[in-house]
Order: sequence, then structure tokens, then C-alpha cells
Amino acid sequence: MQKYYTLTVKINESQKELFMAELAELNFDTFLETEEGFEASIQENELDQTALIELLAQYQITKPQYELNLVEQQNWNATWESSFEPVYIENTLRIRAPFHIADLSFEMELIIQPKTSFGTGHHETTEQILKLMLGTSMQHKRVFDFGSGTGILAILASKLGANSILANDIDDWAAENILENTALNEVSNVQFIHGDLAKIGEEKFDIILANINRNVLAASMKSLSEKLNAGGLVFISGFYETDLTYLQPFISQAQLIVLEKASKNNWCAAKLGLSF
Repeated sequence: MQKYYTLTVKINESQKELFMAELAELNFDTFLETEEGFEASIQENELDQTALIELLAQYQITKPQYELNLVEQQNWNATWESSFEPVYIENTLRIRAPFHIADLSFEMELIIQPKTSFGTGHHETTEQILKLMLGTSMQHKRVFDFGSGTGILAILASKLGANSILANDIDDWAAENILENTALNEVSNVQFIHGDLAKIGEEKFDIILANINRNVLAASMKSLSEKLNAGGLVFISGFYETDLTYLQPFISQAQLIVLEKASKNNWCAAKLGLSF
């Protein structure tokens, strides 16, 4: 099982958002706010400790204001079962864990087994991309969920009428979790590939979903665009609203344009379409 680092930081509110944005540039890709600051995580093989130490010094953050710990990817159920609450989106979609009682008053419910802190709908990035998906027809579409995590986006695409979905992720836990979650939601049209974008081949899609982080999106934008059928759409999230300006050149170079965006607490999601 892959290891990852967690960075716990105590920081002033006025500095927090900027510091988190700079950590995202160092490939930290999951952020959970706390009363005194936040927690961030990064895969073990992606951490540049020299760059991190320089950034901490720049913000005059020293121990015990921060802690960096190497841990195994963990099952979050034991921690969350007592406090994990359902997520409600647009009065249409309810996202719950298996231990919550079903609520038939919603048009749709997704059941997600929380084996990671990200990809359950609680984080603003996931919430915003789900909102954009709810406003888009996916009937009979071929969908690609790039960096699928828990599989929540792939499962919603299936519930919205997609014909078939291909999902991929490089994390070991995702391979197990997406299979569990598709079974919980009685979804049978999701195929999972354990590996990076190169393993997807030359297949084309009508819709591509990518809730990852700014750096991966920038590096992958052209490749994702090349996998679109005519009239196709790309949904992106996992970045700050101000980072959309940073991503714009990569979007334009991939012959894509921003059709719609959604944001909450400075986190952003966007729907892109081909510019030709």
C-alpha cells in the first residue's frame, strides 16, 4: 500500500489560502481545514522536502507550528462513522455512506464508502464538479473519469444516463474502492484501469471528468483534449478559482474554451468545450 505524507500547519487566516495555493504547486493535492490552520497530504514519491522547507521558511513557519508525518494510506471508516454526514447538492443529489439510512425524497442518492478523505463530496472541488455534471445531459455518452479516486464522478455519470464509463487512477486504494462503490450503487457500466493516462490508449470520449489538481491538469490538458469526440466536454476541478487564470493558456493551447464555472470558498470547477 502506498505511503503518503501529511503536513499539519498552524497559520494565520490571512496567510492560509495563499500558503495552501503554493503547497498545491508542490503537488500537495488534498487539503482539510482545521481550527488553527489546515492539513495537507501528498504521495511519498512526490514530496520535494527541500522545496517544502524553503516554503515554510518563507512564511516563517517553524516547529511546533507544523508537523510532517509519513503514514500508510488508511481506511477512514473508524474515524468517520460517528461524524460523517451526508452531502446534499442542488436539492437533487444526496451522497451518503453505507451506514446512513436511505432518503427517498431525493431524485438520486450515491453511496460512497469513505476510505479516503477526498472524493466523498465533502470537499468543495468535488461538490462543484458534481453541480456542473448535474446540469449536463450525459444520456448515451462515453465517459472517461481521469484520476477517479472513489469513483464518485463515474458513478454519477452512470446515474445520469452515460452509456459506458472508463475510469483510471494510479493509487492502489482506488482500485479497490471504486469496485466497492460501483457495487454499492448497483452500477455495472464502469471499467477501471489501474495506471496513468498513457494506459488509456487512443480511445475517444464524449465527456471527460478530471477532479485532480492544478499541476496535473496543466500537464494533461492537451492529452485530454485529444481524447474528445467532436462536441465533447471536459469537466475539471481540484484548484483555486485564481488558478483558472494560470490554467487558461493550457486550456487555449488544447483548443478548449471555458463554457461554465462554479466556485465555493475560492475552490473552482469548470466545464470546457472544444473551440472548433
